[in-house]
Amino acid sequence: MHNLIGILLGVFLLCIMSAAYFGRRALKSLGSQHHSELVRISANASIINLVIPIVIAIAYVLIVLNDREKLPLATVIALCALLLQGIISAVTTDRSYRKAGMPPEFLKYFRLARGIRILGATMLFVGVISWLIVTQNSQNSQFDPHDTQDQQAPLGAQIIPAVESK
Repeated sequence: MHNLIGILLGVFLLCIMSAAYFGRRALKSLGSQHHSELVRISANASIINLVIPIVIAIAYVLIVLNDREKLPLATVIALCALLLQGIISAVTTDRSYRKAGMPPEFLKYFRLARGIRILGATMLFVGVISWLIVTQNSQNSQFDPHDTQDQQAPLGAQIIPAVESK
């Protein structure tokens, strides 16, 4: 499973580099008038697209610090929330560019770049979530504290299986 995460991380990085290439192509397709329009749109963009990921990250850290057992679930929820926020941001940005009359070639490369980024993030997130599920299931199947261990024993005694003497 670790190899899969490594492969997905590599694919993610390739997606980011490919998206940067298409982003540059999108910018090259703009004339000077559209460049100034792009700057105006970017300057007027809502700060909410920057605040939401920060809020998600802070909530994630607070949840995990308060209850370590919620790490897998909190990770899944945080990754899904970040992915959803990225998709919503891409759609609203695309809408702004279309309303501003950006050229079709720019929109094509912009959408391609955003789509590749989202695809890479989705693949990486699915890999991490799958790894968490597999890890959680293997840990649950190895130890069943209700069947084999005394719940009143100290924590170290609950974790370390009893050694039978001969």
